[in-house]
Amino acid sequence: MNEQESNAAGSPRGWPQAMSPASDRAAQPDDRLLRPSIFGPNATATASAPAAAPAATVTAPAAPALKLFVKGLKPMERQLLEGLVKVSQRRTPRLELMDDARARAADVVVIDTRDAHAMHWARRHPWLARRAVIWIDGTEASPGHTLLRRPVQWPILPMVLARALESGPGTVAAAPPSAPGALTSQAPDASLPAHAPQVLVVDDSLAVRAQLRSLLERRGYTVTDADCVEVALDTLAQRSFDCVLMDVLMPDTDGYEGCHEIKARLRGAQAVPVIMLTSKSSPFDRIRGKMAGCDAYLTKPVDAQHLAEVLAQHVRAAPQRRVVPAPAAAPPEAPPPVFAATRPI
Repeated sequence: MNEQESNAAGSPRGWPQAMSPASDRAAQPDDRLLRPSIFGPNATATASAPAAAPAATVTAPAAPALKLFVKGLKPMERQLLEGLVKVSQRRTPRLELMDDARARAADVVVIDTRDAHAMHWARRHPWLARRAVIWIDGTEASPGHTLLRRPVQWPILPMVLARALESGPGTVAAAPPSAPGALTSQAPDASLPAHAPQVLVVDDSLAVRAQLRSLLERRGYTVTDADCVEVALDTLAQRSFDCVLMDVLMPDTDGYEGCHEIKARLRGAQAVPVIMLTSKSSPFDRIRGKMAGCDAYLTKPVDAQHLAEVLAQHVRAAPQRRVVPAPAAAPPEAPPPVFAATRPI
């Protein structure tokens, strides 16, 4: 990845001006699927910040953290990185360095390929193939991983991390906008399981929910919809689903928080894939989706074929739901034994 090419990417508030999300938000279209389906003001308006309370009585909530694990680096590079982490504590998202014991919890892993100890550590951890990894001074990388050349431009590290997350393994890139009427065809997907997969669509726009229902039902899915995260959580508590399609801009609780809550509640055999479907397409938005635990991040307007392929991929990969069998009915009591009359010997 070329760091200079990253300067055009959007990034969170507080980072250098070239990465400010204000201009990114200004360029964002209203949330829509295929036609101008503008969300209500409650879904798109930014809440004003509450008046500051006395410092002695208010504790500011911690900003979302982007967890970073680094192996190797020269002493001066490590010092510059730690300084950047300190500065980031007043920004969103802040950076958090993970130690060896918490390496698997990191969102992004950085490996110095010129450090023999770091490379030995990397070879002993095959799970790196499924993570967003940045190889400093590497010559080749696995699919979805990022190569970074020295000297590292530390001021734009947040953009580099955003790019690594965006292209990391398991991340689905947005398809080009579809032409009007693209959500119309489509026979049932032959690659799906024999039973009709259950999909939960979470979006506060009635028009979007109707469009998605029409598309997915023609492809063989059974669709249930919810107009907010709270309803979605109640529905998931009552029934099992094979996948959740989640909007981001919704009143009260947004899609990021909703995805995080779903992932926290449903684990192991009960886990369900969550696909974000939104018009928010900046690298920072994708970081937030990754941090919330989404399995794929698609942007509106979405190509119908691309959506179908991504959905089928995650439905096939979803774990089998744990089904508690009903207690077996007690067998009928056997009739008492009948003894034939015997002659005395």
